[in-house]
Amino acid sequence: MVAGWSIGCYRLDSQWPARALRCGSDGVTDAPDISVVMAVYNGEHFLPETLQSVLKQSHAGFEFLIVDDASDDMTPDLLAQAAATDGRIRLIRNERNLGLTVSLNVGLRAASGKYIARIDADDVCLPDRLAQQLAFMEANPDHSAVACGHHVIDASGLTMRTVSGGLDDWQIRWLGGFNPPAPHPTYFFRRSCYDGSTNLYDEAFRTAQDFELWSRLALQGKTQVLPDVLVKYRRHANAITVLKRREQATSCAIIGRSNLGRRLPADIVSQLEPLISLFSYQSEADRSTIIAAVTGCDAMLAHDLGSAPTARHRRWVRRMTAGLLAETILSRAGGLRSISKTLMFLFYARRYLPGLFGAVTSDPMMALKSLKNIARY
Repeated sequence: MVAGWSIGCYRLDSQWPARALRCGSDGVTDAPDISVVMAVYNGEHFLPETLQSVLKQSHAGFEFLIVDDASDDMTPDLLAQAAATDGRIRLIRNERNLGLTVSLNVGLRAASGKYIARIDADDVCLPDRLAQQLAFMEANPDHSAVACGHHVIDASGLTMRTVSGGLDDWQIRWLGGFNPPAPHPTYFFRRSCYDGSTNLYDEAFRTAQDFELWSRLALQGKTQVLPDVLVKYRRHANAITVLKRREQATSCAIIGRSNLGRRLPADIVSQLEPLISLFSYQSEADRSTIIAAVTGCDAMLAHDLGSAPTARHRRWVRRMTAGLLAETILSRAGGLRSISKTLMFLFYARRYLPGLFGAVTSDPMMALKSLKNIARY
């Protein structure tokens, strides 16, 4: 590793990213437009592809902050080699392993860009990712964050499915009751809150820290998911979303309850509790929980149809509610493992079946993914 100095538990390399900064006419050096922030622990397998995908962006005015969370494989050497050839890279090495959430905050505190672009060490940025997200944020000052469409790829890089529908602020706030609107490495957001403080992750969350952060960003302004596919999001056996699925579901339930409380009347949130319990793997499907989950969705859907801004949103929320109910009862709560429970779902949720058909036909690969999860979990 190149020479550096320690700051507490961290070590910051001394190669300052001169090419990441713009020099003004008065000779004063300005901050870059974007700070790309990545934390990595033992990421040697996919790291070279990720690094190249960032460094070859069509928009070059960025710094690349990489926090090495005390890796003990070839990661430090790969990072040192990359930093030696591109001055936009700033390396920070934790002296001990601190975990993803804390490591990301280390990077955010060191960042100087107006915007933060997230990427993980196993994912890939397509060439115009930074340019397009920057252009959107500059054109929409009332927005605090934007994500984008993505390819889901496997360990070998083959595309398993593509998500390119795009989501507006109303749709994202609806989704916020249960899940984040897009994968973490698609996030692009303002580094500073309106009060000037830095947007940081909540270190109480070891998983779903992206969901919690997005939920707070949504309190600062509008958010959106662009339909443009700008990231390749890798799913593989060692990914956090696979290894810590149940812990992540529990964290999502905590965050989702808070978001639902801001969006819905308290009595509807209370009626949704059985659904949330099933959705977060906390209970199994049976007759009483199926009826309760459907009742909660009935109450939520009635509210949302009345608040939806357009007919398109009403069609969307019908499909999404039906898909949520099916995912919860048939997949996460194990209903599809039992013929009797499946029949109970078909009976008690029968009015949702047209919407479910629409959800499946609009995204059949997502439906297939949910079915595969039944055997795994």
